[in-house]
Order: sequence, then structure tokens, then C-alpha cells
Amino acid sequence: MEDSKIITSVQNTHLLDMSPRFLNGVLEIPVYHMRGGTTTGVVLLADHLPSDLKLQEEILKRIMGVPIKGNLDFNTQISGLGRGIPQSCKVFIVKSSERDDADIDSTLAQLAPTKAVIDWSVNCGNMSAALPIFAEEMGLISLKTGRSKIRIHNTNTGVVAHALIDMPKTGEPMDASTEIPGVLGTWPGVQLALLNPVGSKTSQLLPTGNVVDIFDGIEASCLDLAVPMVIIRATDLSKTAAESPEDLDADPVFKTKLQRIWIEAGIKMGLTGTDGKYLTPEQLAVSETIPKACIISPPSEKEKTLGANIRVRYFTPQGAHKSLAVTGGACLAAGCLVPGTVAQEIAENISVLGQDLAEHEVKMANPAGILKATIEGKQDENDNISMPSAAYERSTQILLRGHTPIYNASDALKSFYIKRFQ
Repeated sequence: MEDSKIITSVQNTHLLDMSPRFLNGVLEIPVYHMRGGTTTGVVLLADHLPSDLKLQEEILKRIMGVPIKGNLDFNTQISGLGRGIPQSCKVFIVKSSERDDADIDSTLAQLAPTKAVIDWSVNCGNMSAALPIFAEEMGLISLKTGRSKIRIHNTNTGVVAHALIDMPKTGEPMDASTEIPGVLGTWPGVQLALLNPVGSKTSQLLPTGNVVDIFDGIEASCLDLAVPMVIIRATDLSKTAAESPEDLDADPVFKTKLQRIWIEAGIKMGLTGTDGKYLTPEQLAVSETIPKACIISPPSEKEKTLGANIRVRYFTPQGAHKSLAVTGGACLAAGCLVPGTVAQEIAENISVLGQDLAEHEVKMANPAGILKATIEGKQDENDNISMPSAAYERSTQILLRGHTPIYNASDALKSFYIKRFQ
């Protein structure tokens, strides 16, 4: 009974020993393994990591089971906490923010299962839902009983999101009644609103300057809200957007055509890498993050009964998504509201942007169910469109908190931790 009293008396994990350490001569790093929305990944405290990028990337790869160098032909990260798909190959690094408009800074490291490279150019709207709980438990913020707002600045994109979370009384469990498509069961819920999401990578809602372009002989619309994406009619690629992600990925002719389209679209959108240089066709061909791509069609009768306005199959772009990422969903929702896009043409029962700022709800049928996004927007008398926010609801959970051993750490990495924490 005494042990039980000790456990229940601990209200915040930052009261426990959550610092880097050496155990039996092996470096161990504090980690939170978490789920946010339909993605899983690791969340780390920035103060626990070296600032040197080379050392930082070494530790992230060792935690996730990604090759330290070179490319390997495998699809599961059996030696780490990653799970071999883009949705489970993410690491967020979090610290207190020095900005007046943010409480915490978040930096996403997007890893890939068969490559050594880490992409630092994008955000993850799903995993962002996990960050408030992490920040509170690690002592970066203090959440009071009732509804709290946490302002999250994403350093990859510069976008600030407001997270709303309901906290229980001290010692009581969080309400766990939120259910979302693609996740079984009910869990703690987080409302997220992306502020000023337009032009995350290109500074423009329509980065090509057109509502419709032609890529590889196919009409498509390119938008950049939360993430740059190319939107294509499914029928133009001999699809219905009702196919399973597995069937789409198993069609080499379709995937080759889709790749040619996203390469041309990425070039015309002027997408750049973290070095600020325009991405080449070769770089776009193997990109794991941008541009996203999706194929769309009208919703089925069954999907209409669930309130769906459009049906979608979403690509990361290399693989078909098991559901629909919230950033991609927000971008598609915006596309449904912009007059003249292929999305606006296909979407059904969509509200019209007016001259007064208003909220517009768009429901998108995907393999896991219906994703709802709420876009705040307007179109003035000169046809200028503004969309100051995009909101969505996610659920989150802590899968595991503790220390993970870093076997075979380099001498430089071990030296940093010996000097810093011993």
C-alpha cells in the first residue's frame, strides 16, 4: 500500500527523473512515445539534445531505428521505435518559446524507413495534438483545471496553432470521450486551430498563380494551406477514389503517373528544400513530404448520409495514406471553397465564401471515415481570398514514457552527454 501512495502522489512527470543518463555504461535518453490523431511518434525535450545537427540526427535515427547512413531495402524499423510508415516515423522536439505569440516551440523531424535523410521542412497536424500533454508533464507549461489554450509555434513552417484542451482536477483522469476516424476507441481530445496557415511553403494560397494547371496532360489544382498539395480528379487517372490505399499502392502504372504529376506540380509551385534552393525533379521524385497529392471524387450515397462533401485518397506523396492527414485535409477543404478549382467543381453542398469572414465546414470521406475541417475565410469584392485559420479535432494518448538506450552511440555523442549531464 505504501508503494501505491507514492505512485498516486506524483502529479507531474517532471517531478520524476526524466534526464539523460548512463546505465551500465549505455547512454539513455528520456522519451515520450505518443499518438496524436492517426499518427504515432516520439516526443523529446530540446534541452536533452545536442544543438549540433549531426549529433542530433544521429540520436534521432538510433531512437527510431532508421539507417545511420545509406539506403536499406526494408519496410519496418524493427530496431527502434519507428514503425516503417510515414505516419509512425516522426519525432517532435519541444521547448519553451521565446515568442510573444507562443508558449512552446515544436520542431518536427520526419524520418523515412528506407533512407538515412531526415526532412525538417514540414509540420504534422496530427502529432501536434500530443504536444500540450507532453509540455505540461515536462514542466514547460502549467495547465489549470478547465479549458486551457496552448499556443504552439512550429519552427519548420512558422505556423502558430492554438490547442484547446480540457484539464481535470488535480489527481483526476482526463476526460477520454473523443472518437476520430482511423483510431479505435475514445481518448482525450484536443481542438487545434492553425493560424495564418496560407502559404506554409510558398507564401501563397495558389502557388502557381492559377486555380487549374495541366501536369503531364492532366488537369489539377495546386494549393498551399498548412501544406502544399496537388489535387487531381480520380477519374482523370482512371480511378474512383473509393479504392483501398493498398490497391492504389499496388498499381505501378497509376503510381508512376501520379509521381510525374507531383514532380511537375512541385516545380511549378517553386518548392524549396531546407537550404532554400528549388527542389530538382530528382529530389521531388523521392520526396517523402512535399508536395502532398490527392485524388478526389463526389461522395457515395452512403458517404452523403454521413454528411460528406467530397471523397478523397491522399498520398504522402510516396504512399497512400490509411486515412487523411489533418494538414492535407485542411488544404483540401480550402480547395473546396476556392472558386474554379477541381475540388470546388466536384465537392457537393459546399458553402460559398462571402465578403464577411465566416466559418466553413467541409467533411471529407476517406478510408478511415469522415474528417471534418473548419476553414475561416472570405472573398472580397476584388476576388481576393483570405483564410486566417483552419481548425480540426484530434485525440491523443501517451503510449509510453521513460528512457530508451542508445546502443553504439558515437564517441562524439557520448562525450556531449558526459560533459553536459554527468
